[in-house]
Amino acid sequence: MKKMRLWLTTAATAIALAAGMNASAPSPAAAHTSAPRHSSMDVRVAVGVDGLSSATIHAEQYAPVRHARGVQVFIPGVTYDHRYFDLRTKAGTVSQAQQAARDGWVAIALDRIGTGRSTKPAAESVTTVAHVASIDHFIDTISRRYARLPIVLVGHSYGSVVAEGVAAQSDKVDALVVTGFMYRKTQPSFDGFPALVAAATDPLFSHKTLPSGYLTTAPNSRTFFYHLPNTNPATLAADEATKSTTTAAEVPGFATELTTGAFAASVRVPVLDVVGDHDYLYVGGDPTAFVPDQKQAFSSARHVDAVLIKNAAHDLAMHRNAAQTTDLINQWAAAHS
Repeated sequence: MKKMRLWLTTAATAIALAAGMNASAPSPAAAHTSAPRHSSMDVRVAVGVDGLSSATIHAEQYAPVRHARGVQVFIPGVTYDHRYFDLRTKAGTVSQAQQAARDGWVAIALDRIGTGRSTKPAAESVTTVAHVASIDHFIDTISRRYARLPIVLVGHSYGSVVAEGVAAQSDKVDALVVTGFMYRKTQPSFDGFPALVAAATDPLFSHKTLPSGYLTTAPNSRTFFYHLPNTNPATLAADEATKSTTTAAEVPGFATELTTGAFAASVRVPVLDVVGDHDYLYVGGDPTAFVPDQKQAFSSARHVDAVLIKNAAHDLAMHRNAAQTTDLINQWAAAHS
């Protein structure tokens, strides 16, 4: 009965979001005033692929003050690190991770290899296969640390592709949340996607020592990821100021999964796919096919839900209605892990 009540609440939240819930409405998670406990971690993991034997994955962790209901591990997308899920802005903090912790989850937002404070190997070693292998071993460590708690992977964009790859092969993952990534029978348009430039030429990275071949988005080009009428300018400014890197070796993994769905087809745990109605991956597709296409892609999963978020684009965690989106994810995760 507990899971049924939780899922009924989730369904009601999804309906409200789909109808365009007022972004100023407080979410239940945001109503909690207890500050989550914060710590940092660095986990050395084996990799063993693409010329990379091992690596250190850095992560920021928030834990509830009281009993934890489970663990959410957040995997960011291309040119993002853990700060996609935990962003400080001049107008305040925008943090999916902290909201999850206030709602009772151990929230772990990591830096993929090649980003943030994690190992930065040669650009050609920063591949999807290397990400999946390294995070799979990272999840093994988290599973041992929180042996009695379910683990939910939460990916964003390219991080969702990586999360799918990990969920497809790990026996430690109990549920998967995919955000900013979806499957469709027609190819989406990439018109307007930010140009990628050598990170060394960007003032944000010119003082850092990065391997040759590391890329980032051209200055002030990240509006592509937003529905601007529902975006706080302070959030957009903080996004630009904290942007991370990518490599050309990551691109094939995104393109392959988008066209073949190979990872998705092998996922067996429950899946929630959340996409903004202004996301470039959604725009131009067949709206009536959105839910059926996701269920077909995750054909082996025990359960699949797909929710379209109104008034949001690619970066769901950065829009003004992010708290409601996170609330939906937290409640779904509680019901399916």
